[in-house]
Amino acid sequence: MKNGSRVILVTGGTRGIGAAIAAQLHGRGHRVYVTQRAKLESGPQDGLQVLSLDVTSAASVEACVHELLRREGRIDVLINNAGYDLFGAVIETPWHEFMDQLDTNFLGAARMVQAVLPHMLERRSGRIINISSIGGELGLPMNAAYSASKFALEGYTESLRQELLPLGLYACTVSPSPVATGSLDQSIREVNAADNPFAQRRAELVRRMRRDGLASHTRPEHVAAAVVQAVHARVPAPRYRVGALARWIPRLKAWLPDALFELFMRRAFP
Repeated sequence: MKNGSRVILVTGGTRGIGAAIAAQLHGRGHRVYVTQRAKLESGPQDGLQVLSLDVTSAASVEACVHELLRREGRIDVLINNAGYDLFGAVIETPWHEFMDQLDTNFLGAARMVQAVLPHMLERRSGRIINISSIGGELGLPMNAAYSASKFALEGYTESLRQELLPLGLYACTVSPSPVATGSLDQSIREVNAADNPFAQRRAELVRRMRRDGLASHTRPEHVAAAVVQAVHARVPAPRYRVGALARWIPRLKAWLPDALFELFMRRAFP
């Protein structure tokens, strides 16, 4: 892609990190479309076009992509941002909640790629940016479903990137530390279970994650800046880590023997 206005689709782009990404890209002169799951009742918002999308529905994904192609004729950049963070011990997480977490965070992104990629391949131009997390490289207690979804997204994106590189197309991830957003209460969800030995520990961890998230120095605009860099780079890096924890914890995990890193994690998350 040459410099100039690009057609960009941001899933889940109406609040939090997605809204910051959309705002920065729109400010750079790109034609930005964001999606929301609820039925649309309004037109463009702040210069952004809004499309209806449920990433867990193949029919909704196809309809969204079809509508964008009808309006613009192309999609230059897909940014898979839609998702949430489910907390619950494995034993207390209902199977349907576990599967919904994977369906939204991972399979939803894969559905979007499957729908958009044929048009990018036809034009031999396009970029796919998947919003991952430190949870895609580090498994936290009481967070197995979320980590499973983000670990899967990381591996999927690495494979996809290797497939696309010879064709001049690019895929990458943006992996932030916990991000302080105004929508933190909506993005963090907790299973509804009390009669088990993990309930109190899980509830305390969720309170801590909400508290530490709100106090985080990593802001939505920092994540957005990394996305803008990936959009404009001649060759995007495979991964953009945003925030001190996202940069240093994976290195610590790689450097330390497994037993020492496990001890570190047990002390950090008793």
